[in-house]
Order: sequence, then C-alpha cells, then structure tokens
Amino acid sequence: MDEVGQKTRRRWGRPWMVPLLLALATSGWMLAVEGRQGLARDESQYFRAGERYWGWFEALGDAVRAGKPGQAFSHAVVDSYWADNHEHPPLMKTLYGLSWRMFHRCDCTGPKRGLHPIAVHKHRTLPLFARESTAFRFPAILMAGLGVALVYWFARRFVGPWAAAGAAVLSVAQPHYFFHAQISCFDVPIAVMALLVALAYWKSLRAPHWGILCGVFYGLALATKHNAWLIPCFLLVHYLWMRRRDFLRLRPPRIPLAFVSMATLGPIVLFVLWPWLWHAPVPRVREWMQRHAQHEHYNFEYLGQNWNLPPPPAQTGRWLLRATFPFVSTAFTVPVTTLALAAAGTLVLARRRRKAAPDDEPSIINCEPPEPGARASWLRPGADVDLAPGIFFAVQILGPLATLALPATPIFGGVKHFLAAMPFLAMVAGVGLAWVTRQAASLVRAERLRRALSAALAVLLCLPAVAETQRSHPDGTGHYNLLAGGFAGGASLGMNRQFWGYSVLPLLPWIKAHLPPSNRIYWHDVLHDAVLMYVRDGRLPLGIGDVGVGEPLVAQADLGIVILEKHFAVYDYLHWESYQTTQPAQVYAHEGVPFVVAYQRKAPPPRQEPLPP
Repeated sequence: MDEVGQKTRRRWGRPWMVPLLLALATSGWMLAVEGRQGLARDESQYFRAGERYWGWFEALGDAVRAGKPGQAFSHAVVDSYWADNHEHPPLMKTLYGLSWRMFHRCDCTGPKRGLHPIAVHKHRTLPLFARESTAFRFPAILMAGLGVALVYWFARRFVGPWAAAGAAVLSVAQPHYFFHAQISCFDVPIAVMALLVALAYWKSLRAPHWGILCGVFYGLALATKHNAWLIPCFLLVHYLWMRRRDFLRLRPPRIPLAFVSMATLGPIVLFVLWPWLWHAPVPRVREWMQRHAQHEHYNFEYLGQNWNLPPPPAQTGRWLLRATFPFVSTAFTVPVTTLALAAAGTLVLARRRRKAAPDDEPSIINCEPPEPGARASWLRPGADVDLAPGIFFAVQILGPLATLALPATPIFGGVKHFLAAMPFLAMVAGVGLAWVTRQAASLVRAERLRRALSAALAVLLCLPAVAETQRSHPDGTGHYNLLAGGFAGGASLGMNRQFWGYSVLPLLPWIKAHLPPSNRIYWHDVLHDAVLMYVRDGRLPLGIGDVGVGEPLVAQADLGIVILEKHFAVYDYLHWESYQTTQPAQVYAHEGVPFVVAYQRKAPPPRQEPLPP
C-alpha cells in the first residue's frame, strides 16, 4: 500500500471518525424531512420561552455596554425573562433560543415583528434556515445526532464496528423516537443525556476522572428534564448487583466517586444554568419537584380505553391492564427486526459467563475484564470485578418501562416518556446483530468475505427499520409495527394515534385556499403559539383568525379543525350540530387512518324576496 493509502486508512481508523459520520448522517436525514412535521403544542410554548430566554442575554449585553451589568441579574429582570415555562428546566430551551437568534433569516422590520414575545431588534445572523421553526429545532436535531454517535461509541465496548454501527442506526430508526428527535422538546434530549451519564458511569468503574465527568453530565441532564431524577436510581441498582459479593462478606461497598459527583456537582451545574433558581433556590426547586410529582393525568387512549386517572386499586383487571402499557407499546411500536435482534442479544447476554475466556462468546469482544490484583476503591469501584453488562442493560431498559407501568404515573405522552430506554435496547440489538454475523461468518472461510458479510448483514438488517421510519413520517406517533398491523392495525386496536395537535400542517394549504369571509377559525388542539409560528414561517397569512379554545367557541367559527383522538369525539358532534352537516370539508389521513378533519360552514342560500302581487 502506498503512503497516501496508508494515511487514508489511518484517518478512517481514528475512533471519532465513524461516530462523527453517523451523527452528521442522522442530522442531515432529519433536516431533510423536518419541514413535513407540524408544530406540537408543547413545542410552540418552548419556542416562546426560548426566545424570551435569549432576550435576557440581550438585556445582559445591553447592561454591560451601559456599565451596569448588575441590573440584568436583579430579581425582577431575571424573572421577567426566565419565569416563562419555569416548570421545565432551561437547557434545551436556551439552546433553542440561541439557535433561533443565530440561524434564522431575521425579519425585524416587517409586519411579523409584532408576533414575537419580546422586542426584536435588527441583528446579524447566519441565515441557514428560511423557517424560524427549523432554527428553533436545530439543537434538538444535533442532539439526536450526538445520541447516535454515543450509541456507537458505547456499543464498541461490546461488539465490533459493523454491529456497533448497526446499533447506532437502530437507535434512531424507530418511528416514535424519530418523530420526537426533530422537534423542540425534551424527550430525546433527556434520552441522550441519560445515555451520556450512563456511559460516564460505566467508564468511571475503571477510570477515576470519568467519575467527575459523570457529575457534570448529570447536572446537564437535570437541566434538560425532570426524568433525570431517576438516572442515579437505575445506576445504583447495577452498582449494587456488581458489588453483591461484598454484602455476602458483610463488607458494604464504598460509595463510588460517580455518585458523590452526581450528588454534588449535578445540583451546582443545574443552579448555574437556571437563572430562575438564583434568587429563591429552595422554594423554587420544591415547586419544580412538586409540579411533576403531582402531575395531572391527561387523556390518553390505550387498547380502546381512555385513561385520564389512575385506576382504583379495587379494579384489579383495569389496574393490571394499565400496568401493561409500556411493554405492549414497546412491542407494538419498535420495528420488528429491532425487537428480534434485541431478543437474540438478550439471550447472548443472559448466557454470558463472568469467567468466560474471550473466545467463549465472540459477540462480546471487549468487556474490560478485571485487572489482576486490583482492589476496589471509591475512585475505581469496578477494578476487581466483572462489570455485568447484562444487568446494566436490563436496568437501563426495564427501569424507564417499569416507571411508566406504575398506575400513579401519567401516561399521556405515550412512548415518549420512556424513550430513554431505546438507545440501550438498540445496543442490545447490536449484540444480537454481532451474534447473527458470527453465525453467518462461521460458514465462510475467506477472511475478506467475512468482513464483507459483516457489512452486508448490518446494512440488510437495518434497512427494514430505516424504511419503516421513513414511511411513518411525519406521523410517527401514530405508527405501529407489523405485530400490530401498521397504522390501520394500531387504530383498530384502539392505540393512541397522536397528541399535541401537530398533524394540522398538511391541511394548511387547503385552509389558506378556503378561508371564510369572516376569518373565524376554530383551531381545536392547535395552540395559538403554534398558529403564530405558522404565520412567522410563512405557512399561514398574517392576521389569520383564531376564535380561541373551548367547546362553546365552536359555534362562533365558520371553519373548524378537529384533531382525531378518542377523548375529542365530542368536537365532531359539536361541529355537526353547529354546521348542520356530518360531512367533513377536508380530511388528512396517513395510510388510510384519519388524523385531522376540517368542517366548513356552508353559506345560507340567498334570501328570496316575495314577488310583487
């Protein structure tokens, strides 16, 4: 091989090259299709909050230039910007606002200027995106790309490069995960943060400096979403299992540096990143925790029933049915090939022996065996024991699912509430892919053909999940897999098909073409913030009507939208009664399953004046 070829091979052999390419490919895929996905209720509120948060940084800059930087840190000024949507931590919303400020094509002097929640001044931008909503979504898309890179990096500790790449692809090629990965919310970002904290914890079992990083990453997770409260619990279960022999010797294990770091550095990072806490940290942390510990149960359809309250303990059958929700939902939403590979990986991990020689289980190629003569310490708590990857994956997957199985836990967000389990499920599927590849390679003698076979199998087994994800877009929340019978099968089974009012986007061109003369429109579950963003994006005309929210307002509109969910059935009836027709003027459906209907009030016939005698 010549010198140029050797340099090229070394460059591709660098450990960061493949994760970087996977991250770029993931982000590119999402940017290519993001514009087809409508704006969700919560997302539109985070747009507004992110813009306000950026306003504080502008106020800080103005105060610094005026020589009075302390003004921006006063209680009143901080709250005027950071109190918006303070029930959720600020990290992602701050990034959304920063991305909006930097990357959208600013229209600061036009008629849309008044649609912003803060005063917008003329400023320079790097105009990457024509739509403001895409600029807001860009950090979420980059975060999803980071998650894919982390899956590859983590999986490489157990399997070869092609199986790790397959795990990375399967982690994002899940319709529900893909849907949430490209919107300005927190569910995929917290899944990525949980993965990052878990990776730091895993590495801290052998390397002390990762214990410090674990605390920093945990602080970032706390600043992303309240799901982070559970991360140390899942890691603690694995740690106690890994050190279980210490209890048999009546010698409790030392507290690892990773947990000390999470308990100390984590809250410090959260406090620094969340200005809303600065002037009253204790009562406001208490308020934040109480808000989510006592969260209301919104309506959600599961197996034909509407769930909006925890089932009473006396109703055992209903209680048990409710407990099956996360497990049945996983079985019906994750692509079947991914589930099959994960089942194979589970068997491989279950059969793995702690003292096995490296060749005994070739699909687990790098489990970091204990160091000879090493002793455990709080800096290196796993130096002398096997790291028990099977239990580690089991806890990371079953922990989020079991939390949603508790009757007191609201399930209104469906799969999105346990997306943190999906990257780990994909890594187990990567172990299964490595096993399949090993079995197939045993039939081939030539080494070059074996390497080609590994690549071919990885591509072949990932293609169905990728195709299924692409086909489901932009309605990933209504997707159900082959076991459920696809979109139509999920609807027939009474599974939830959507929430957040995002699916109105395909009807916007029709709405623009059929605006009633009165300009009175009932938007149903589409928040006014979302309507304003559609206007700012140029998808709706300036001054589009919105009569407001609530059943009595249906009769005041001449064009009405109904988002089809089980508990919204009454809105169909209200439109039938008010508009004197049961015939929708327009329907948006995906693979035959309706998602949104529009009703249009017919103009009364012209009055016939009586003929003169």
